[in-house]
Amino acid sequence: IIAIALAIFTFSTGAYDYWKEEGFIRRLSETIEFLHQQAIIDQAFYRLEFNLKDNTYKVGVLRPEQDYDQTLIKAAQDAGTLSLELAAYLNPSLSGAQTLIAPPSFPSLAKPVALPPGAKIEDIRTMRGKKTPTESQKAFIFFSPRGFSEFAVIHLTMRRGNKFTILINPFTGLTEVLPEYKDYEWTYGRNKKAAG
Repeated sequence: IIAIALAIFTFSTGAYDYWKEEGFIRRLSETIEFLHQQAIIDQAFYRLEFNLKDNTYKVGVLRPEQDYDQTLIKAAQDAGTLSLELAAYLNPSLSGAQTLIAPPSFPSLAKPVALPPGAKIEDIRTMRGKKTPTESQKAFIFFSPRGFSEFAVIHLTMRRGNKFTILINPFTGLTEVLPEYKDYEWTYGRNKKAAG
């Protein structure tokens, strides 16, 4: 009788939904950190793709086609190592010939994961800009085999209106979860105007 009363109390107060949402945020955050490490281990570009209309995400690996390697070799002849790595990171497909496949090590990551009922993705900001459900259907985050994650800020709103921000550190792959809507912008490497 006590267990039934406790179950009714838990469901009626929304405690169950709260913990389900907290678990989802933790799982998404841990998935992001995992992908940073797995990209290094597999020596492959991982891509975390969000469907902003359906409020789902899935993981894929970018498999370059044959001409990718030739394009990279040609680019390497004219560029320094740092320039080459930055170009390959910012645009993994120099030739445009790539295929998004299920991760070979963990194919179950390719299955779409839905947000909890009533939760939605407000927007996702990367170095490429801000994506919202009204502007774009998909947003994605790259994870490089060289140990860099793409800078990204994910804004979520849960069923009861609670807002969360997930910030991805591009150098460590670690995430920070903030219980509020807080926006960040990538400024690393940009020239700042001198105060005059």
